[in-house]
Parts: sequence; C-alpha cells; structure tokens
Amino acid sequence: MFSSRARSILSALHVPLPHQPCNSSLLLVLPSVRLVSPRNPTLTFARSFSLKSLFSHPSADVSTPDRPPVLSPDHLFHPLSKSPIRQMRDRATLINKYGSCPVCYEEACAGDDANKTDAKAKHAKAKHAHECKAPTYECSDCGYPTHCSEGHYLSGKAEHNKYCAALREANEDEHDLRSGRKMPEFNFPGAQGFDEVVNMANWDVFFYTRGFPSMDTERSMRHVSKLLTHPITIASTLHQSSPFKVGKELTPEGLRSIAALRTTLYPREELAKDGVTLLPTDTIRIFLVGARAEASLPPHIWLQLAHLFPQTPFHIHFIGPDAIPSKGVPNKPFSTSLDARLTFTYDPSFYHQYHERIGGTTHFDPYRDVFFLFSPGFAHPLTRNGWRSSVANMLETKCAVFVTGFDEEDMKGDMAAFEKSHEEFDWILKPGENVFRSLKRDVNLEDLRHQIFANWGIWGVRGKRYEVTQPDEE
Repeated sequence: MFSSRARSILSALHVPLPHQPCNSSLLLVLPSVRLVSPRNPTLTFARSFSLKSLFSHPSADVSTPDRPPVLSPDHLFHPLSKSPIRQMRDRATLINKYGSCPVCYEEACAGDDANKTDAKAKHAKAKHAHECKAPTYECSDCGYPTHCSEGHYLSGKAEHNKYCAALREANEDEHDLRSGRKMPEFNFPGAQGFDEVVNMANWDVFFYTRGFPSMDTERSMRHVSKLLTHPITIASTLHQSSPFKVGKELTPEGLRSIAALRTTLYPREELAKDGVTLLPTDTIRIFLVGARAEASLPPHIWLQLAHLFPQTPFHIHFIGPDAIPSKGVPNKPFSTSLDARLTFTYDPSFYHQYHERIGGTTHFDPYRDVFFLFSPGFAHPLTRNGWRSSVANMLETKCAVFVTGFDEEDMKGDMAAFEKSHEEFDWILKPGENVFRSLKRDVNLEDLRHQIFANWGIWGVRGKRYEVTQPDEE
C-alpha cells in the first residue's frame, strides 16, 4: 500500500494509482520514486536532495535488493497497445476512444464551404471530428495508434512523417519514466552556499553551476526540465543572473519592476548576534493565478526556487478553481509550510473574488509581490470573459505580471486577447521564447499532431504608471 504522502504526490503528478483508471490529462509522470523528508536548509553548504526514496515504507529493510528494471535502456520502444506497462496500454485505449483518424477528418472537411464564418467553421470541424473513425492502426515507427486503417495510414504517411519522430521520442520517454531504472537525474541539490554563483543562461549552464547530477542523455534533460520548468521560470525572471537583459527582452519599465523586487531579494547582508547567521529578508509573495499543473507539484520541488535565494522567505499562493482543495473542507483556502522559508496557500477562488476578499489593491506591494500566469488561455472562448476582471485587478496593483504560453500560436493569441481587453498597461518583458521551458513534449491524446512544450514562451506587463511632474515656477 502507498503511504498517504506517496499517494498524494502520485495523484498530483497524474500517475495512476492501483485500481484507479488512467485519465486523459496524463501529461507528467514519474517512476516509483520517493522523497526524503527535508531538513531545515543550511545556509553554509550545499546538500544533496533526492527524489529517489519517496515511496519506501519507513520500516522497510534497507538491505532488501532493488527490483530489476521492467525495461532496459536499449529496449524502451513498444507499440502502446502491446506495451508491457499497463499505463501505456491505457493510453492507447484513451487515444482509441477520444482520438480521430486525420485522413477521415481531411476527407470530411474537403467539401466544406470556404466562405463559412469562423463560428460555423469551428462547429463544422467539431462535427467532422466526432464523425471520424477512431485511430486503431498503430504506426510501426512511433508506436502510437494514428489512423483508422492501414489504407488510411499509407494514404496519410507523408503528413504523418512530419511528426512521427517526435511521437517516437515521446513513446520512449514515457516508457523510460516507468521502466523502474534508477534515476540519478532526480537527485536534486540542496541548499546553495553563499559562496556559490549560479548562471541562469540556459538549462545546461544552470544544471552545471547549481550542482545537479550530470545529465548524461537528452532524455534525462527532458525529464528534469518538465518537473522544474515552473519554479525555474519564476527564478529566471527574478534572479540577478537572469537571461533577460535590459534593452533586449527587458524594457526600461521592466527594469524598474524587477529592480524593486530585487531590493527585497538581495538586501544588504545583516548578521545575527552570533556574527554568522544571515538575517532573513522580507517575504516575497508569488501569486500563481489560474494554477493547475503547478499546484500539483510536490512542495519539495519548489525548494529549488527557494535555494536560489537563500536569504529570502517565499509565500506561494496558488489561486484558481483547480488549486488543490483543503482536506475535508472543500472549496476553502488553506495554507501549509515546508519550512520557515517556504509557505504555500491554496485558494480555489477566482482571482477577482480573492482580490475583493483580501481588501483590493492596498494589500499589494510591487517591492514584494509578483504574479505569474502559466498558459492562462486568455484567448480561449470559454475563459476569455472570466479572465477580464481578474486581469484588470492584477494590473491595478502595479505589480509585475508574467504570462507564459505553450507554443507561439498560444502566446500570440493570449497577447491579442489581452491587448483587446486592456489598454492601461506597460510592457515589462517583450514576448519571446523561454529558455527554461520544458524540453519534454506533451502529446494531445485527442489529436496526436498537436504537441506542446510547457512554458514555451513568456511575456510580462504591469499596470500603467503615470509620473507626476511639477511645472516650473516663473
């Protein structure tokens, strides 16, 4: 049996538990790993932090030999329906149930009137997708069920070849995560020493200067980047070695906002009476609005953000209907602490409701508060109206607001919807690719042609400030 802690983290990472069906939101999974209980972070030396032993029973005999891996590193590829791993066979079943044959879809759309309005065209596409046959024929090269028959597979092979290699990579990555092998890449470093300098130019340099285990393969990089993209994307915008430079990605107004936050993150060093211990700074509050996957991360993953600012306490607020609810008290906010420097609050309210409840803009300080919205979907028809008042409230605070998108089209759509709904704002971070995006592809099980990278792009805004100048006296 899994412990309650292991069960909660497995559920958060969308790993199917025994006797639980796999669901269609299966995007991020980890093997049977476990987290050791963190001790209070030290301020003087780095300590290794391992994800390896999360699910061991406390009374387990340490001499018990490890189970052999289910799959060897050179035997990861399997057609999903014939995979030795049940969760992968379940994934094939989901694709059979919710997917559609792309050749059937193109044939159904061929007779559509090109002059249809956007609304009618979307309705027609949805109807055609529903009428298409299920993809049950598996490609021998990628292992995914892609078409309804061998004939349609051969007919659409030229188009399928454009994304076949990416699907094979995803196939092998998912099997590797469940292979049962030892994963040294998940032995994360502990607290950062004050004499250590971290370079955040990109994933490679960050892993090296931060003291992560050597990433021997690109697959290891993909696994770890998927897990860390949310906390490290936040860190990369705030850190003094940020890859965003003034005059390039960062605007003059952006420099003002980031400089305000850094006065709290990097204060004048003050020692306690013992002459050794650095006194903590004021708390930085990070508001993750519309939180979904980021609210499901194990709290220990967020330590990698805290370790980069060893003197600063963080209070991370997960706000939105998909934030984790309090046990036994549904739809009520609750808080928990990992240690003295890392506190979490989960609030299932919409942001505009939360904003009113805490007292409005007077509750915020641009020197200590910052907003992050991970792939919010401003342009999505079902959420566009709901975001309008929430974003207006965020802009009123004059705090920095950073937004990510999962691909270029998603980011441009959100920006267009944002600019259409709001006029009083300043750009602080020009839109562009995020160097700390996830390197691991997420495959849409309803349409295998659609693959995304979490936090692919990033941009930032702030409510407009007006400078008051005094006229010269005559």
